[in-house]
Amino acid sequence: MASAAAETAPVLDRDAVLDAVKAKRSELEGKEGVAAANVLNEIGKLYADANMVDEAVEAYEQSLEVNRTMGKASAALVKLYNKKRAAAAEAKDDEAIKYYMDKVTEMLAISKDQLRGK
Repeated sequence: MASAAAETAPVLDRDAVLDAVKAKRSELEGKEGVAAANVLNEIGKLYADANMVDEAVEAYEQSLEVNRTMGKASAALVKLYNKKRAAAAEAKDDEAIKYYMDKVTEMLAISKDQLRGK
Protein backbone atom coordinates (compact mmCIF):
# COMPACT_ATOMS: atom_id res chain seq x y z
CA MET A 1 0.00 0.00 0.00
CA ALA A 2 1.38 3.42 -0.97
CA SER A 3 2.00 5.91 1.78
CA ALA A 4 0.08 9.18 1.90
CA ALA A 5 3.30 11.09 1.24
CA ALA A 6 3.90 9.10 -1.94
CA GLU A 7 0.38 9.85 -3.18
CA THR A 8 0.60 13.62 -2.86
CA ALA A 9 2.22 15.63 -5.62
CA PRO A 10 5.44 17.39 -4.68
CA VAL A 11 5.04 21.08 -3.96
CA LEU A 12 7.10 23.16 -6.36
CA ASP A 13 9.64 25.72 -5.17
CA ARG A 14 7.89 29.08 -4.80
CA ASP A 15 10.68 31.06 -6.52
CA ALA A 16 10.73 28.65 -9.45
CA VAL A 17 6.96 28.95 -9.76
CA LEU A 18 7.08 32.75 -9.68
CA ASP A 19 9.75 32.72 -12.41
CA ALA A 20 7.66 30.36 -14.53
CA VAL A 21 4.54 32.48 -13.99
CA LYS A 22 6.44 35.60 -15.03
CA ALA A 23 7.47 33.87 -18.26
CA LYS A 24 3.89 32.72 -18.88
CA ARG A 25 2.53 36.22 -18.22
CA SER A 26 4.85 37.55 -20.94
CA GLU A 27 3.45 34.87 -23.29
CA LEU A 28 -0.03 36.16 -22.49
CA GLU A 29 0.62 39.56 -24.08
CA GLY A 30 -1.22 39.88 -27.37
CA LYS A 31 -3.24 36.70 -26.91
CA GLU A 32 -7.02 36.63 -26.81
CA GLY A 33 -9.81 34.10 -26.42
CA VAL A 34 -8.86 30.45 -26.21
CA ALA A 35 -5.14 31.16 -26.59
CA ALA A 36 -5.19 33.54 -23.62
CA ALA A 37 -7.33 31.12 -21.60
CA ASN A 38 -4.84 28.31 -22.25
CA VAL A 39 -1.94 30.40 -20.92
CA LEU A 40 -4.00 31.43 -17.88
CA ASN A 41 -4.80 27.75 -17.28
CA GLU A 42 -1.07 26.97 -17.35
CA ILE A 43 -0.46 29.77 -14.84
CA GLY A 44 -3.25 28.42 -12.63
CA LYS A 45 -1.75 24.95 -12.73
CA LEU A 46 1.69 26.27 -11.79
CA TYR A 47 0.20 28.03 -8.79
CA ALA A 48 -1.92 25.02 -7.82
CA ASP A 49 1.07 22.68 -8.05
CA ALA A 50 2.92 25.02 -5.67
CA ASN A 51 -0.08 24.99 -3.30
CA MET A 52 -0.59 28.72 -3.93
CA VAL A 53 -4.36 28.26 -3.92
CA ASP A 54 -5.51 31.90 -3.94
CA GLU A 55 -3.24 32.71 -6.88
CA ALA A 56 -4.40 29.59 -8.73
CA VAL A 57 -8.05 30.53 -8.20
CA GLU A 58 -7.38 34.02 -9.54
CA ALA A 59 -5.68 32.69 -12.69
CA TYR A 60 -8.42 30.15 -13.39
CA GLU A 61 -11.14 32.76 -12.81
CA GLN A 62 -9.37 35.06 -15.29
CA SER A 63 -9.31 32.16 -17.76
CA LEU A 64 -13.07 31.73 -17.43
CA GLU A 65 -13.61 35.47 -17.95
CA VAL A 66 -11.72 35.21 -21.24
CA ASN A 67 -13.23 31.92 -22.39
CA ARG A 68 -16.47 30.92 -20.65
CA THR A 69 -16.43 27.30 -21.86
CA MET A 70 -16.15 24.43 -19.44
CA GLY A 71 -12.81 22.70 -19.34
CA LYS A 72 -9.59 22.77 -17.37
CA ALA A 73 -10.32 26.05 -15.61
CA SER A 74 -13.77 25.10 -14.43
CA ALA A 75 -12.72 21.63 -13.26
CA ALA A 76 -9.69 23.06 -11.45
CA LEU A 77 -11.80 25.79 -9.85
CA VAL A 78 -14.28 23.29 -8.43
CA LYS A 79 -11.38 21.38 -6.83
CA LEU A 80 -9.80 24.56 -5.48
CA TYR A 81 -13.10 25.93 -4.17
CA ASN A 82 -13.67 22.62 -2.39
CA LYS A 83 -10.17 22.83 -0.92
CA LYS A 84 -10.88 26.37 0.33
CA ARG A 85 -14.26 25.24 1.69
CA ALA A 86 -12.60 22.37 3.58
CA ALA A 87 -10.08 24.79 5.09
CA ALA A 88 -12.93 27.10 6.08
CA ALA A 89 -14.78 24.19 7.69
CA GLU A 90 -11.67 23.26 9.64
CA ALA A 91 -11.40 26.87 10.81
CA LYS A 92 -15.14 26.87 11.62
CA ASP A 93 -15.60 29.91 9.36
CA ASP A 94 -19.26 29.62 8.37
CA GLU A 95 -19.17 32.68 6.12
CA ALA A 96 -16.27 31.30 4.07
CA ILE A 97 -17.89 27.85 3.93
CA LYS A 98 -21.02 29.41 2.43
CA TYR A 99 -18.98 31.54 0.03
CA TYR A 100 -17.09 28.57 -1.40
CA MET A 101 -20.19 26.37 -1.51
CA ASP A 102 -21.87 29.14 -3.52
CA LYS A 103 -18.85 29.28 -5.85
CA VAL A 104 -19.07 25.52 -6.47
CA THR A 105 -22.81 25.83 -7.09
CA GLU A 106 -22.13 28.67 -9.55
CA MET A 107 -19.62 26.52 -11.45
CA LEU A 108 -22.10 23.64 -11.63
CA ALA A 109 -24.80 26.01 -12.93
CA ILE A 110 -22.45 27.25 -15.66
CA SER A 111 -21.71 23.65 -16.60
CA LYS A 112 -25.42 22.78 -16.80
CA ASP A 113 -26.15 25.89 -18.89
CA GLN A 114 -23.43 24.95 -21.35
CA LEU A 115 -24.69 21.39 -21.61
CA ARG A 116 -28.14 22.80 -22.39
CA GLY A 117 -26.67 25.12 -25.00
CA LYS A 118 -27.39 28.37 -23.17
